[in-house]
Formats: sequence, structure tokens, C-alpha cells
Amino acid sequence: MKILFSLRILKQQTKSAAHLLVRLMVIFACAGSTSSYAVTVSDLQTSNDVEIKSWLADSGSDSRTGSDTDQNQLPSFSVNQQVILYVEVATPRWFTGGTRIEAVEIPNVIAKQRNQLATNYTERKGGVTWSRQRWEITLYPVKSGTYSIPPLAVNVQVSAPGGGNSSGTLYTKPMVFNATLPSGLVSDQSPWFTASNVDVEQEWKQSNDELKVGDVITRKVTIQAQDSLSVLLPNLLDSESSAYFQGYPQPHRLADSQTRGDYQSSRVEETVYVIQQGGDFSLPEHQFQWWNVKTNQLETVTVEGKHFHARHTPASFVKANLHALIAVVVTVAVALAVFFAARRFYRTHPKPPWLLFWFDVQKGKWPQARGKLYRHLRQTTNTLEMNKVASDTVWSKTSVQIQAGEEKANVFMKMWRLISGKQSARRWGKLPKALPNLDKLHKAR
Repeated sequence: MKILFSLRILKQQTKSAAHLLVRLMVIFACAGSTSSYAVTVSDLQTSNDVEIKSWLADSGSDSRTGSDTDQNQLPSFSVNQQVILYVEVATPRWFTGGTRIEAVEIPNVIAKQRNQLATNYTERKGGVTWSRQRWEITLYPVKSGTYSIPPLAVNVQVSAPGGGNSSGTLYTKPMVFNATLPSGLVSDQSPWFTASNVDVEQEWKQSNDELKVGDVITRKVTIQAQDSLSVLLPNLLDSESSAYFQGYPQPHRLADSQTRGDYQSSRVEETVYVIQQGGDFSLPEHQFQWWNVKTNQLETVTVEGKHFHARHTPASFVKANLHALIAVVVTVAVALAVFFAARRFYRTHPKPPWLLFWFDVQKGKWPQARGKLYRHLRQTTNTLEMNKVASDTVWSKTSVQIQAGEEKANVFMKMWRLISGKQSARRWGKLPKALPNLDKLHKAR
């Protein structure tokens, strides 16, 4: 009995091993058959297990303008406006790898994928849950015209129906859109940009509270714009120099960010001004224009300037007034040379009457000055009576003061000048009024 029982157990174990071997052979055979044919993404797209869509929208909107399902309507945007190209990939299965989108290259359009992550969500469709990835690419047309977006290659990887992964390339359909100037007040040549909101901040710093030559002033301007690009924001503070200061621009700091569909751009400009000359000076104001896509209006922003005063140092004072100082030195040198030359001359020659008269007046020698004044009157007018020389108001008033014995330097000097004026008039009066008639002289002969 024990022998029969042992034989039965051995027979059952042999059957189990045979069944296990058959199962393994079936599994390997199935695996070989599935590996002979790999399901591609193109196959999944044909069987409606993968789909791709693309469309255009302006900032703050995801309405499907110019999508691949609406090619008859040509969308239109403003020049410099932020246009968002949406690319959406969906599958009823799940994504097993990263999705990569071909770079967009369009002449006169700045394209940038500022959001490096897709928006992932699910959607029920026909009782089936679909996994969706939505990608955003920002476009900025910088000139007026019609632009064509070529088919874009999108590399995806999803789960295959029989297990494993299916990878391949999908292509968006081509799209076309227009870009036009939003207003006649702007042009493709004038600097301006488009945004939905703009903020400007300005900061001033001084190396000293009381500025002097050699000190520095730092000016910092920050422009923040929503739904724009930093490279499109205006350049304000470059090439600012004058006789009073020298500007040294620092490298501009540009930044672009995206948070939950909110696109922000900033441009920070900073210039250091070194004061070259003392006095009052101003750093100028600046203006720029931007088109508000919310209000459809052209707005002007003024960045205020500022007035400063700087003190001179001795070296800067000489440098700033060098020409005037040279002129003063030359004038003084010439005056001294003339003075010493005249002094040497009059040591051996008689002094002129006006100089002797001036010495007497300065020393208060009024009798001697009065005598020289009457001598000058007689030599000039051949008379000693002042009231008979002229009857005008100035002459009469001054002569009365002299005759009344008034002893003032300005009165004596004024009378001397009036008498000298009579001498000049007398000299000119000696000239003939007209030349003789030569024809009459010839006939008389």
C-alpha cells in the first residue's frame, strides 16, 4: 500500500511540472508575438487614442481663435502684443514620458516658451477619462504683416494598449494670423510696446548729502509690465553726460516670469553719475509710450528728472573757470605793463593836463584843480565864462555847481569831460561842409 501511495504522489508532481512548463512556453510565445509588432503614436492617433489640438489667443484669454478647427477665420492682433499659442495633447490612457515641442521660428516674431511646465488635467469624454496636457508658447510680432505658423513637431510617449510604451511625433496644423498697428499715433519705427498693465519706480542715491565735485549720484529705474516681454521694454538711461556730470550705465537686468498664466516682465536700469563740475545742474526726465490692451488707448509715462547743486573744489574751480582766469591774468599783466611803461615815459616827459587835474582832484587840492579846469576851458573855447559856452541843461547845472564853489570829485570830473566834448566838436567843426565845385573853379580860370 505504501508503494502505491508513493507512485500516485510522484505521478501528480509530474503532471504539475508538465503543466507549469506548458504555461511558461505559452507566455514566452505570447511575449514573442507582441514584440514583433510595436504600437506607435501614429497608430494611436488613427484609433483616436491620442489627439492633438492647437489655437491662438490673446493675453488673459484661451478662446480658440484661429484653431485647427477654425481655419476660415483669420485672427488679428496688435503689433508687440502678447499672443499665446496653445498646444494640447490628450489620450484616454496616460502619459509615460516627457512631452517636447519643437521651437517656433517665425521672421519678425519673438517666440518664447516662458512656461516650461504643462497644465495637466483630466476630462470625461463618452464615459472615458482622458488625460490632457496643455502647453503655452508666447509670440510677439514686432512688425505689421501676416504671419504663418508652420506645423510643429510634438514628441509624446503614452502607454500602449497591450502594455509597454508607445512614443512618436505628432504635428500641429499650420495657422495664420495678422498683426496691425493699434493706432495712427504709433509706428513700426517709434519705440513703444504693448501690455495690460505697467508700473514704474525710480530710486535716487547720493554718496554725500552735500554734493561736491567727485561725488556720485546713482539713478535706478524699474519698469514692470504685465503681458509683455522684457526685451521690448524701452531703454531710458543710456548715454547721459554733460559738462557737469559723466554717466556710467550699469548692465541692464531683464527678467521674465510666469505664474499661473500671469506673465510678468521687468527691466531694471541703473546709471552712476560722477560730478565733474560745481554748480546747479539737472538730470533729465524721460518719457515712453505703451499701448494698453485693456482700454485700447496709448498711454504716456514720464520718469521725472531731478535738480542738484554741487560745490567746487579748488582744482575743479580752476578747471571750470580756466578761460576766465587766463583772461584776468592777461588783462592784469597788460595793465601793469602799460602802467610801468607810462611811468617810465613820464619821468622824462611832461605829464598830460588831464592826469595832473586827476591827481589834484584825488588829493582834494580844489584851488589847483579849479585853476586847471579854467585853463582847460580857455584853451578849448577861448573864454573864461562857463555860462557863455553852452546853454543846455547838463552844462548849465554843472557850471553853476563849479561857480558856486562846490568841491566834489564827480562834479569836477564831469565838467572836465564836458569841456573836452566841446574841444572834439570844435575840431570836427573846422572841417569844410562840402568840397569845392571843381567845374566852377575851372571856368573861373
